Amino acid sequence: MTFGADYRSGLRLCGARVCFEGLLKPTRMGMKLGFALILAVAGLVSYPQTPRGDETQTFFGTTVNDPYRWQEQTQSPAVKQWVTSQTALTSHILEVISHRDFFEKTITQLHTNGRDSEPSVGTYASVFENGSGDLVVRRNGATRPLLDPKKRWAGSSRLVDWKLAPDGLKVAYGTETAGNGWVRWRTLSTTTGKDIVGEVIGTPDWAPIYWARNSSGFYYDGYALETHPAAGTPIGTGFTERFHRLGTRQSKDRLIYKRPDRPSLLPYALPTHDGRYLILATSGDGPPDAHKELIEDLRNGGLTIATIQPPKDAEFDFIDNAGDDFYFISHVNAPGGKVIRVNLRSADHSVDVIPQSSEILGSVVTVGDRFIAHYFRDAASDLVVFDRSGRVLHHITLPGIGGTTDVSAATASVGYYIFSSPTAPPTTYEYNVRTNISSVYSASHAAPFNVSDYVTEEFFATSTGGARVPVFVAHRRGSKLDGSTPTMLTGYGGFGDFYQPMWQDLSAAWLARGGAFAIACVRGGGEYGENWHKDGMLGNKQHAFDDFAAAASLLIAKGFASPKTLVAYGYSGGGLLVGVTEVQHPELFSAVAEEAGPVDVLRSYSFGSEAYWSTEVGSPVASAEQFHWLYDYAPLVHIRKSESYPATFVMTAENDSSVSPAHAYKFAATLQWAQASPKPIVLYVAPHTGHVEAMTSARVLGDTEAFLWEYSS
Repeated sequence: MTFGADYRSGLRLCGARVCFEGLLKPTRMGMKLGFALILAVAGLVSYPQTPRGDETQTFFGTTVNDPYRWQEQTQSPAVKQWVTSQTALTSHILEVISHRDFFEKTITQLHTNGRDSEPSVGTYASVFENGSGDLVVRRNGATRPLLDPKKRWAGSSRLVDWKLAPDGLKVAYGTETAGNGWVRWRTLSTTTGKDIVGEVIGTPDWAPIYWARNSSGFYYDGYALETHPAAGTPIGTGFTERFHRLGTRQSKDRLIYKRPDRPSLLPYALPTHDGRYLILATSGDGPPDAHKELIEDLRNGGLTIATIQPPKDAEFDFIDNAGDDFYFISHVNAPGGKVIRVNLRSADHSVDVIPQSSEILGSVVTVGDRFIAHYFRDAASDLVVFDRSGRVLHHITLPGIGGTTDVSAATASVGYYIFSSPTAPPTTYEYNVRTNISSVYSASHAAPFNVSDYVTEEFFATSTGGARVPVFVAHRRGSKLDGSTPTMLTGYGGFGDFYQPMWQDLSAAWLARGGAFAIACVRGGGEYGENWHKDGMLGNKQHAFDDFAAAASLLIAKGFASPKTLVAYGYSGGGLLVGVTEVQHPELFSAVAEEAGPVDVLRSYSFGSEAYWSTEVGSPVASAEQFHWLYDYAPLVHIRKSESYPATFVMTAENDSSVSPAHAYKFAATLQWAQASPKPIVLYVAPHTGHVEAMTSARVLGDTEAFLWEYSS
């Protein structure tokens, strides 16, 4: 079990020239008129009228025009009317794309024909999620339904997470309403299926919970109310860690930890697996002494018995303990990651247990007395088993190039992991640490294509400074490398996150249609350790955009695609990646989907809940240096009037609390103002959804792919 890493990963009107609606009506009478043909005549797209204001803002002596500042008032009548007009235009464009139904039906089928999740095992029973998304209880080999979300919530609420208590007698489950960014936690009995008294609110959708080992309740963090911080407020203001005891009201929950002295930090608590200790720690941006870890002895009234202080500005990710010996992942003098041991009797001293290797250490979990380390070799997964002394015992054999989840412990000798690749659907394996044998536990239903006809390969693009950028390409075996294949390129490159070559419904539908799919592991991610992350963040963020452009050039050079068939897709941090790259290199792509990305980098700091982004990209008001590195790539500043940009699908979610819809509104408006090409710039607003929900919606994904396919073939 990797607690610290898990926390942080938890831790998104008709114009004057032509009436568009009248032009499109004939296509609804059975005519197969492709929209690309309609747009072949320059000037046909008539965008909704979008007033340009004269608003400006001066940063450290530099005045920046912000003509669409009015769109930041996302709930104003003027903005809502403008969005309605944009939505009408987008709907007309999508309606005449003949393959729209194919993509939505394919993704819907992938959603509904899933596999059973790996089981969460408790003393009384285990619980898993079946392929239909229902929670199911298994006890003594027999199964029975526990919770059917579709029947339980007929409205806009949905099940977003669940955690089984160690005793297996209850499940905490979290729901979110209309994608508002808040998770409400309730608990139900696995024996009766009925709710237990008590509800927890005010937990952001990125904050996990942890059960106490005695199953009496769970630790959670948040604001205790469902109100996002005001713009400019540090994200840690009012953020606390509390303990919810089952059968009680939230008003009775005990305060565990808070850090009002460090409002940029997020406090959290982690109970050790043996139930004896509680670790109090923080995540976020802070000074060198910010990330101390307090160890409380729960058997001695919660007395703090040790303080572990990582050196400099480092953080330790807790893995597990064996008595007074605590094991952490550390990057101190080890950018690739290592495992250290700290004894509570001498907490200022650490011993290396698993040294840094040539591969990048992503996470470590324990199954019994074994460590199972999840390494990345050129961004692909590698699982290695160690004993507690750090001796290598086994390498878990994986089916090929791809990615895995971390191993989840079930018993002292058995764990589960999921392997997949863009051309291999997810398969859950049961792994025995004693015999080193993996066996199939459950597999996905059939892919929408014959998997034996497809392959995932890895290539490397050369970027600025000679950086070697991994690029995974999934394609049909024997494809003609003549640039004619519609090819989608995606990436992320932020927060040190690993972008593994794993199965995605998005890529599966694209491959099934006959395209190729590529993943670029750009700087800013964690694929090559913390140095790779730092080389693509803050003042080095331009490197990530350079890497993405280099990956696009590689695909063209190798013949997978051409600028007429290459499209880009990015969501959230990936939306920023593709949005900037599109503005800097419009000649590389035929179409782009920029979705839920914080592209207005000079105004993000003022949008409230996005304050957390400043630790990764900086803030234009923090210093002249930070302003200038953001200004140099800010897409809204550098979009050029009368430039020919790719067809662009700008998407946001109506209730996105992680990345304000204002980013998408301003980006779409600016591109429409500048566009010299007949290729359309459209704004797509996913209704009644939030940052995460929109990313998985079959309708959103299907419409995204239909648009991209239309302009890639």
